[in-house]
Amino acid sequence: MDVDKPKCAEEAAAQTFRTTISKQQFYYFAISMVTALPTSVEPQQYYDYIMMVLRQWLGAVGAGMSVDILDLKYPKAIIRVPFDKYKSVWQAMVVTPFKQLDGTNAHFQVLRGSAFSMGVVASSRD
Repeated sequence: MDVDKPKCAEEAAAQTFRTTISKQQFYYFAISMVTALPTSVEPQQYYDYIMMVLRQWLGAVGAGMSVDILDLKYPKAIIRVPFDKYKSVWQAMVVTPFKQLDGTNAHFQVLRGSAFSMGVVASSRD
């Protein structure tokens, strides 16, 4: 019988991989905008700064990327990006500085990242 037939380790591992790994649609980040001087930024301008960073680091691919700001309490925000692009977004956020409209230097910090929104919304470290 097939039920009693032992499976080889590779078959068992492949079957486990297929059944336990799910494809996530989005990845969530908690980010913070760091500036030299304390400023106030409107939500649309915050979004534009994110898109500027993605465009600078990733070119046309970054410019066309879907980014949603789910929560904004300046200087922190929760953003959602496509799961298959999250590593590129993470790199862009960490590496790329930018200038604000008033000429001050700024950059983003990634505070947390998770495939699940609750992973970035709640933290025991805040």
